[in-house]
Amino acid sequence: MSNGKTENQVTHAVNGLDNTASLEALQSDEQRLVLDTVAQVRKCGLESVLALPQLVVCGDQSAGKSLVLEALTEIPFPRNDELCTCFATEIIMRRSIVDLLTIKVIPDNERPPTEKESIQAFAETITDFAELPAIMDKAMTVMGIGGIGSQLGAFARDVLSVEIEGPSRP
Repeated sequence: MSNGKTENQVTHAVNGLDNTASLEALQSDEQRLVLDTVAQVRKCGLESVLALPQLVVCGDQSAGKSLVLEALTEIPFPRNDELCTCFATEIIMRRSIVDLLTIKVIPDNERPPTEKESIQAFAETITDFAELPAIMDKAMTVMGIGGIGSQLGAFARDVLSVEIEGPSRP
């Protein structure tokens, strides 16, 4: 190809999972090692014992929170005038050999055990960011804030977890 990219690189650029050149350029090998260590500590469940770095984005409705998250992560979050995000979103980015985007719902601790099981069973893996709005709709239905019989305008105490991995991720 004339732009110097392989067909595989072009495919990733089209589906959006490998558009992180700006993120990759900001990291040294030492910084990657620190982030990998933090990720391993989180996997062990030690974040309740150790204060690990996190970034919180909050603000009024339509204040641009999704734009801030998109600028930081290069994940194109769905936005429209009628959509109000009624749940917290946790974004986990980590380095991996392959590009992968996994969406899960972490149930609120106050939910009954049967509801927790049902919610924890929800997990979707996608390879194209264009699929993200539909997956977020499914997640809202699982949380009880979208779909038939749901409470419109309700806020979920559950957390949407978006885990994105790839060779160019931090």
